[in-house]
Amino acid sequence: MRLFFVPVISLFLSFSMGQNALSLEQAIEMALSENYNVDIVELDQRMADQAVYRSNAGFGPVIDWNGNIGGTVNNVNQNFLDGRQVNRFGRSISPNTNINLGMTLYDGGRMQATLKRLQKISESVSVESQLTLQDLVTDVMTTYYNVELQKARVEYLDTIIGYYEDRLQITEERWHVGRGSKIDFLQSSTDLNAQLSERSVAQNLLRNAKVALNNLLNRDLNTAFEVTESGLLNNAYDLNQLIENAQSENRELIMLDRLREISELQVEEITSTEKPTISLRSTLGYSYSNTNAGFLLSNSNASFNTGVSAIWNIFDGHHRKNQTTIARLNTERIDRQHDLLEQQILTDLTQAYNQFTADQELLAFEIANEELAQENLTISIEKFRLGDSSILEVNEAQRTYNIALNRLVNAEFNVKISELELLRLSGALVR
Repeated sequence: MRLFFVPVISLFLSFSMGQNALSLEQAIEMALSENYNVDIVELDQRMADQAVYRSNAGFGPVIDWNGNIGGTVNNVNQNFLDGRQVNRFGRSISPNTNINLGMTLYDGGRMQATLKRLQKISESVSVESQLTLQDLVTDVMTTYYNVELQKARVEYLDTIIGYYEDRLQITEERWHVGRGSKIDFLQSSTDLNAQLSERSVAQNLLRNAKVALNNLLNRDLNTAFEVTESGLLNNAYDLNQLIENAQSENRELIMLDRLREISELQVEEITSTEKPTISLRSTLGYSYSNTNAGFLLSNSNASFNTGVSAIWNIFDGHHRKNQTTIARLNTERIDRQHDLLEQQILTDLTQAYNQFTADQELLAFEIANEELAQENLTISIEKFRLGDSSILEVNEAQRTYNIALNRLVNAEFNVKISELELLRLSGALVR
């Protein structure tokens, strides 16, 4: 049975940007259908489900059929008291078969506990599969956001380069007409080349980010695509609701709950051996023999026997007692792990919530700061064109705008990553 995991996050529908446009929702769906990890967890789940059947826990009868045939070849030489003699070649054939039935009628509840344990193991594999797919969705979203980040960096460098080209043109014109110095022209050329070099680095980072995403989608690494603009999935989260969701939906906590249930059932399996085991045994058999030499030429026999046997272990050198103690200690250990993990998750979730709130505030600041820096640069370039400012003033305005754009694209990336961490910790990423 195929596993289906749908991202809980209501990923907005992206508008088409062309045939090679790839939205975040499409990337996640493609990864969940094509990534090799998905095939592996599905096989793990199928194997675990296949192991849940009654006879695997000891229920039901066991029927064995046995059959064999034997023969003997010999030379018969017999002398009797009355003077008779027998001297001939002899042979005998002895086929026989039987059907044995065995069934445990009562074993202190061990079969029931074993079947429940197999069911819980299947459930734990399901949770483990969800953890694997949750990690996959997290990787896809993080990588997709990184492609957006690198794309935004290339775009803001293109914008900045445009201003540097304007500055170079102005300094070249002023130098040629004698209103400026060649030093300003050379400095502008150097600064433009530095930005062109930085854009080349950014373009390579963008290419590698796309390769990483193609790898997660299990397709040709050089497949060309363009990411669509993705925003926040939700602008407002309630910390108390997130904590409540994490306590009931976090997959790591659920995994420990399943392990605890398995450990408790192991205790039941061990303690069940304190009680007797009652079994039914029946045999239906048939045998036949045939010989051409001897007093008895043929013989056949059909038989049926049945009975009930009981075994009760009275003393085993305290092995059962020690195994029970170990199993109960393991249950207690899992409880402590659960408490520790829950405390850590709630701590991480609270910190992630604070980080998300701070990142949202920072993003608002950076949006406003970018607008101010752009206006300042536009004015500085125009004043420089008119000869009312120096190249130092323009250079400072360009540097400020460069920093503002860089901080803005980083802030947009950080707020998405913070939100992703909230969804992961609260168990709301996949269901």
